[in-house]
Amino acid sequence: MSDINCLIIDDEEMNLKLLRQMLETHCRQIKVLGTSSCAKTGLQMIEELNPQLVFLDVEMPHMNGFDLLQKLEPVSFEVIFVTAYSHYAVEAFEHHATGYITKPINTEKLVSAVNTAIKRVEEKKINKNLFSLLEQNTKQPVPDKIPLSTTNGLIFVKIADVMYCESSGNYTHFFLCDEKKIVVSRQLGEYEKLLPENNFTRIHDKYIINLNYIKEYIKGSGGEVVLENGKEIPVATRRKEDFLARFEKWIKRKG
Repeated sequence: MSDINCLIIDDEEMNLKLLRQMLETHCRQIKVLGTSSCAKTGLQMIEELNPQLVFLDVEMPHMNGFDLLQKLEPVSFEVIFVTAYSHYAVEAFEHHATGYITKPINTEKLVSAVNTAIKRVEEKKINKNLFSLLEQNTKQPVPDKIPLSTTNGLIFVKIADVMYCESSGNYTHFFLCDEKKIVVSRQLGEYEKLLPENNFTRIHDKYIINLNYIKEYIKGSGGEVVLENGKEIPVATRRKEDFLARFEKWIKRKG
């Protein structure tokens, strides 16, 4: 396993030194690129050094940890929040944090959070390579499966079973015809490139649908698509014309 590069951002110098020492002692795979006691400087360091993991204090003067992440969206690295206040836990996970540890830092909880982060970083590398291979072979026959990277590993899903995809920030939710849902830590736009355009179309910034599962189209400014499972999905006004044209072509091919 390769080393994982990280940054530590905390407004207390003593906390920076302590966490760095704990990582060097208990998490040898983690290599600290640098530390910062200022959120603004930490933001610049993230942009310049492109770390794979950031340990981030929540309560900092002038800019808290959540504000810092919002300035960087979409976030391309794993985040472990470190704070003395446990009531931030829910908001931390709403920001898709890998982990959440409270001060004073417990070694066991630190190691557990770091192991989760390492696993997620490695899965991203695997999935990125698979994406590259698929994109390089777009002229080849369309594969019947697509790799989805989850917290437990890779799942290969039949493309025909994908009913629709929904964007959620840096994550994409895949909804399958058997009512299963798979959450993947990649943005919707990346799957728009991989899903075959003969059957899939993006009808909204948040949605890609499989034309095979359309049950009804309801007219409107953009209108709405009703899928076979009863799900109603809005069609963005600016995408309406393209959607209807592609749907018409799809019907002719099926005819």
